[in-house]
Amino acid sequence: MQSRYSNMNQALHWITAGCMFAILPLAWVMVNAKEGAPFTGALFNWHKTLGVIVLIVTAFRIVWRFFDPPPAYPPRVAAADHTLAQIAYWLFFAVLIFMPVTGFLTSAYGGHPLKLFNWIPTPQPVGKDKELSDFFGSLHIAGQWAVYALIALHLAAVVIHAIWGRDGLLGRMLPASSVEPAEPPATAPASADRRRAPQAPYARAR
Repeated sequence: MQSRYSNMNQALHWITAGCMFAILPLAWVMVNAKEGAPFTGALFNWHKTLGVIVLIVTAFRIVWRFFDPPPAYPPRVAAADHTLAQIAYWLFFAVLIFMPVTGFLTSAYGGHPLKLFNWIPTPQPVGKDKELSDFFGSLHIAGQWAVYALIALHLAAVVIHAIWGRDGLLGRMLPASSVEPAEPPATAPASADRRRAPQAPYARAR
């Protein structure tokens, strides 16, 4: 049977993925919307809310990893791919911490308090400071390119392993009922578990 991530790890992964694929289009729409558009405030609040969720989930995933480590790689995955996957894994974690923190500080120092789910107001933790807001904003804008690069590399690796490699790597992050093929079962020897062919009864002696 193919080894898989636990249900908890799978849920945390797909929650993060869902948030990220919502955050990115929100960001592009809200920064390119016409100035003063009535919906931009809501978009910013939802963008920041999803960022907070990503931050909390990522911090929990880092801690949870020590109690619930990843499953072993399928034997057909090369050792070099193990190392690359580990590097990408921790780079993702670093970026998923860096982006929400810099985004929050940009907003906070810019005098824009967070309203969770565009509904729940939160206190302003720091005073307004344009220089600090611009500084963290520049870091946040620069960090987006790391997000794009890591997501592109991650998706490319998934496609390569799922279509060309067919090594079962994708199945580690999918439920047991998924269609991802598991590792092929060991074939039994030709003579094992084979019922003996019926033989003709002995002829009665005359």
